[in-house]
This record gives sequence, C-alpha cells and structure tokens, in this order.
Amino acid sequence: MSLRNLCMSLLVVVCAPAWAAEVALVMSVQGKVVKQEGAAPIPLEAYAKLNAGDRLTLEKSAQLRVAYFENGRHETWAGPGELEMTARGGEPGGLATPAVKSLPLAVARQLARTPVADGAGRKVATRTRSVAAPDALARLEATYRELRGKAGADDLEPEAYLLSALFELRELDRVEKLLVELKHDRPGNPEAALLVALYRKAIRNARESRN
Repeated sequence: MSLRNLCMSLLVVVCAPAWAAEVALVMSVQGKVVKQEGAAPIPLEAYAKLNAGDRLTLEKSAQLRVAYFENGRHETWAGPGELEMTARGGEPGGLATPAVKSLPLAVARQLARTPVADGAGRKVATRTRSVAAPDALARLEATYRELRGKAGADDLEPEAYLLSALFELRELDRVEKLLVELKHDRPGNPEAALLVALYRKAIRNARESRN
C-alpha cells in the first residue's frame, strides 16, 4: 500500500466515528433523564444527539422520546430504568416495552441534520446546501403539514423537521419567522424554548461565517 493510500485509510478510520456514531435525536424529555459519561452523569435535554453505546438512566416518572436516523423508529420510554442506544433502537434495562411508531425515512434523516448544540461553548455545527427550487420548498411544506396533521399539539417533531430542512436550504429568514411563531404559540413549552435557542444560535453562526 502506498503512503498516500495508507494515510487516507487512517483518516477514514479516525474520522468516521465522529459522524457515524450519531444514531438518534432526543425529541422530548419529561422528568429526569441522565446520560452516563464517566463519573459525572449529564442531564439530557431535548434535541441532543445520541451515539451508539450511550447509556441513559430514566428516573421514576421520567419519559423519553427518541427518533432513530437509520430506520425511522420512534420510541417513547417511561422510567425508572436504563437504556443503551444502538443504531436501530434502544436496549432496555429494567424498562417497560416502549410505545413505538415509524417516521418516514426522509423525515428521520432530515432530523439527523439538526444543528448540534455544543455545551462547551464552541460554535453550533451547521450544514447547508444549495438554495432549493420553489417546488422543493412546496414539497417540504406539504410534508410538514402532513406531519402536523398527525401530531399532538405539544409534539414538536414536525417543527423540528421543518426547521432543519429550511436551515439546511439557507432559508434563514423563514427559519426566523418560524421561531417567532413557535415562541408565540407555545410560551410555556420548555422544548419549544430549547428549539428556538438552538436555531437562533445556529442562524447567528451561519451569518457570521459568511463575513
């Protein structure tokens, strides 16, 4: 093997886990759920991404909703008990069987592009692609309306999908408009507040990166 090919192979091995390990997005947390990380468990919040092998502890009366990127599986777990993440679903320890539904794969994979909130204070990771044609935006909005029609009033999965897609398409003004509506329509919803804060930071970073 040439030195160049060897270096490329090592680069793939080293870099792949940084993105390939992400398997799911936390859609909702009620009560106390923590992620085991060394000696200091970390409280889990909505819109955090989970990696294969992450171990979670749900306390009594806690509830966790998770969407998986690979297969569109959507699980709702109730504590107390433990949960280990895999690419295709959670492996429970002492938890009752979850409520399960399926998301369209296109929706699940769009949720995977949700900007990453970095708790260490670094910039939020962003991914953008070329500006979409009007028909692509029309399809996006039609999918959103379909999701919203099936979701409960407090289920923000449709909004998380729409925000992710609009942000990726660089429709930042439309993202900001949706954030204003989200904040106005759900003033007491902590997950709406988290979603608004996440995307406001992502928009700020995206605009700063253009300068």
